[in-house]
Amino acid sequence: MKYIHLLILLILGNTLSIAQYEKKDSFWGQIGYGISFAKYSNSDVGLNILGSINYETQNNNFSFSYVNSGEIALFKDPGEYIKSYELKYGRSIDFSMRGLLFPFPFLLIIKKDFNYSLVGKIGISYNEGLKRTTLIQDDFFDDSYNSKIVSGFGLPVGIEMREEITRYIGMGLSFYTNFNKVKNYSSFNFSLYVGQF
Repeated sequence: MKYIHLLILLILGNTLSIAQYEKKDSFWGQIGYGISFAKYSNSDVGLNILGSINYETQNNNFSFSYVNSGEIALFKDPGEYIKSYELKYGRSIDFSMRGLLFPFPFLLIIKKDFNYSLVGKIGISYNEGLKRTTLIQDDFFDDSYNSKIVSGFGLPVGIEMREEITRYIGMGLSFYTNFNKVKNYSSFNFSLYVGQF
């Protein structure tokens, strides 16, 4: 509960301090895919997908995200995973640079300036994870286990680099981590953005 109060105070403080300036509002959706790192029963690496809705005004960034990370483990049933629902606040730094970094850095030779944003975020999350427990059936190709669901709140922290290819389409890379009692994990993602920047 104290994380919620702290997040509300940060949002209100920054919103009130910029009220006298002209607002530049942006709204976009994000979908990403990447690699996650967590302590699963049989692996430390997994794959994840994320979806996010973002709103930004005067470099104040607000986002609601869904992240689903699952282990890479063959012949284990069920597979372990962690799902997170995240509400985050952050600040962005905008700059322009010649060429495009994503998807290929050699596109920097393009003789045109593109807009970029570096965004740092922190927030609160609700997490739910599945963990295997006792072995039920030991087969050569498919081991079956009992499992249990664990849930709890967490503290997600992230940083991302977004490039605007056009006014409505972008690409980016993000790194984030989530500290929680279910399963701490980190992730590195490549994302596509669609909206009004």
